[in-house]
Amino acid sequence: MRALVGAVLAAALVGLPSAAYADEPERLGYLVVDPPTGDLLTPMDIATSDVCTRGQMFAVKLDGPNLDGADRGNVIGTTKIATIGPESYPGHYVVPLPTDLATYVATAAPGQRIKGDYTLTFACRDTLSTVDLQIFTGTIAVDGKGRYEAQGESATAIEDLIDGYIPGSAGLVYGDPAAPSPEEATEYAVELSEQQAAATAEAPWRIVLLVVGAGLLLGAAYAYWRGRRKEVESDESVSVGS
Repeated sequence: MRALVGAVLAAALVGLPSAAYADEPERLGYLVVDPPTGDLLTPMDIATSDVCTRGQMFAVKLDGPNLDGADRGNVIGTTKIATIGPESYPGHYVVPLPTDLATYVATAAPGQRIKGDYTLTFACRDTLSTVDLQIFTGTIAVDGKGRYEAQGESATAIEDLIDGYIPGSAGLVYGDPAAPSPEEATEYAVELSEQQAAATAEAPWRIVLLVVGAGLLLGAAYAYWRGRRKEVESDESVSVGS
């Protein structure tokens, strides 16, 4: 019977479109690394070849040897796109990385040797989500001696990608970029009210338990006092009679 059910489920799954599974993010284009060569202490800007068509947030990740894993590779955490100032260079996002790669690697992968090809990813995301919807990627090769070199399209001069680009003109507010939207605030308020309602519903039972416990303790104390009182009265009677 189990085999039959398994066969039926397998047949049904075969007929499902790939969209029924977790979608892969859509690659919109590439990242330019500025400067295209340098050492791991060099301040670095990245620029996208286009802009997101989905999502209001972004994150920047770095993946490669000794930087793989869910707990590593997050150079810039999920941040609102509006904080980049995208109107500065219409059609592109220019983002200065908040720290040099040497400092970042020392924090994210302490004691690990960084050598090989590494992928920088600019990921477009929805609010309150860590799922990548659309991405721009670029590759840098690290030689193991503290130097990097952008590969392929990533080595494009940023001035060639963006007409009128002014070095150092990109600005970005890191950390918590803005107050939550009304929709986010409403969602938080609903969740909080549900938690408070659940706590209130539990409160009467806790009060009953406290009252019962206190009653038992008082009863035991009274019984002990009565027992001791009778013993004292009995001792006094014996003493008077003698």
